[in-house]
Amino acid sequence: MRIYLLRHGIAEDRAASGHDHDRALTEEGWRRLRKAARTWRALVPKPAQVWVSPLRRARETAEVFCAALDAPPARVEPSLTPESGCQTVARLLEAEQIAGVDSIAVIGHEPHLGHLLGLLLTGQRHLPMPLKKGMLVAVETPSIASLLAELRFALSQRAAADCRD
Repeated sequence: MRIYLLRHGIAEDRAASGHDHDRALTEEGWRRLRKAARTWRALVPKPAQVWVSPLRRARETAEVFCAALDAPPARVEPSLTPESGCQTVARLLEAEQIAGVDSIAVIGHEPHLGHLLGLLLTGQRHLPMPLKKGMLVAVETPSIASLLAELRFALSQRAAADCRD
């Protein structure tokens, strides 16, 4: 199974409501994601599923990602919040792998995604591999027997925006 991990784009420091969950992407965040999306479109086949954190900045990032890839609508996954542990998402991914799903995109936050990436690549929960804002990483599990994955690519938002067709 191919798994794509995408950290949300640049977001405002503080929401008008004062709640972290309400922080929106900035204009620069939207602009950079849209530039990166041109490369994502060329590099990433449409995923079978897209999971997204319930936080606003991640949902807005999912809008850009799904539009660029003509992907199915993102499913809000409560276990993708920044303070959540990565084990729950790993179990969900494992269930989808066993069910035969070939690709899933996961859109969320640090430190959660970094811990999930570390778990997928090493099998260890406490070896995080942090993602920068707007960074897209692809890993692939070589068999249905294990969720231990191999890195396919790690693409910063800037590198994606600088790629030429």
